[in-house]
Amino acid sequence: MKNLVLLVVLVMTLAALSLKAGWIKAYDNEGRTEEGHVVQQTDDGGYVVIGTTFSDPEEDGNIWLLKTDANGEKAWEKTYGPALWWNTSGQQTSDGGYIIADGTESFGTEGYDVWLLKTDEQGDTVWTKTYGGPQHDVALDVYQTSDSGYIIAGFRDAIKHPDYGHLTNGDMWLIKTDADGDTVWTKTYGVEDEHDYADFVSQTSDGGYIIACSGLYSPATLNKVKIMKINDNGDSIWTYRDDQYMVLECVREISDGGYIATGINNGDLTILKLDANGNRVWEKTYGNPEPGYNDRGQCIHETPDGGYIIAGYYEFVISPQDVVSTLWLLKTDAEGDTVWSRLYGDDGEFDEGWWVEQTSDGGYIVTGRTTTWAVAGSDLLLMKTDSQGLIDAVEEEPIVDSRVNWQIISPVGQKIVL
Repeated sequence: MKNLVLLVVLVMTLAALSLKAGWIKAYDNEGRTEEGHVVQQTDDGGYVVIGTTFSDPEEDGNIWLLKTDANGEKAWEKTYGPALWWNTSGQQTSDGGYIIADGTESFGTEGYDVWLLKTDEQGDTVWTKTYGGPQHDVALDVYQTSDSGYIIAGFRDAIKHPDYGHLTNGDMWLIKTDADGDTVWTKTYGVEDEHDYADFVSQTSDGGYIIACSGLYSPATLNKVKIMKINDNGDSIWTYRDDQYMVLECVREISDGGYIATGINNGDLTILKLDANGNRVWEKTYGNPEPGYNDRGQCIHETPDGGYIIAGYYEFVISPQDVVSTLWLLKTDAEGDTVWSRLYGDDGEFDEGWWVEQTSDGGYIVTGRTTTWAVAGSDLLLMKTDSQGLIDAVEEEPIVDSRVNWQIISPVGQKIVL
């Protein structure tokens, strides 16, 4: 009987540990700055990260494709470029390879061109395509479509600001290609003399597309399109406008036929729920209401329980030259009410979550950037958590009520509950 009790205790202990199986990894590329923009679990149980590596934020960097095993150990890596460092996107394709979109000046053009890169499953280049004109044309997202082609979202015909050097006065641009990257159609949308861009695109169940739109706002043009639904030829079906200073980073179709989006609204992380016709069902904000805090959602997915998982970061602006941030995972129910919330990183560091997906074991895989766990400077972050957002060496503690239930996890597994 004694042995049986010990066996039961051992099994329960192992089960509890298995629920908290996770890890955090940082990857460095020759001491440069590295970021993870997209992560996916691959068919072999490992992960692929699409990101960038650069030395100077004022200069171009390289696309970085990183493949790991199930424990985050590096299997192989590839770099491509030079390319813009701040906007790389992509995904694994149905043939096991990868599609990557960015902007580049590498092909002798006067400005940036949209760059579409197709690789095989080992990251070796199969083909590349560029799209654009004499001004600056940049891809911000790419999605493989049901016909094995691709839809690219971004902007076109931008110019460099004469005083600050950033790109401005572009128009939102969509490019539909076939499986070989040849253009099927293009569409341009926007407001004259304003900078409009498509930040995120995915295909919907009717064969059309849902797009998160944004731009540089002035009081006269504040009521801009934030979400656009188009048909399979790029023609607008409906648009969602909002008169708030809202920037949406990600929007997806969900199981009830509506849409869920996340981003930032007046300094708070926001989740916006729309019905199938683009009408607002609800909007909720989360974060620290004190001045100086900017809390942002970067990626959102519906989870099997009907709720949502959001990756982003919790940012505090000390001064324009001194900003610190903490990686943030937020789990909500179907109505947007908080189930749990976790912050990861050390005080005074720079940690951000840019993409999250649920894994086959019910946990989550997250990528972004980190200084807390960095080998040198700021490194690409890959983090695996259990279904509760916990990692190894972190024990569950009661969380007190607040506007959002915070739980801060440090690199040594300590935790501060606010």
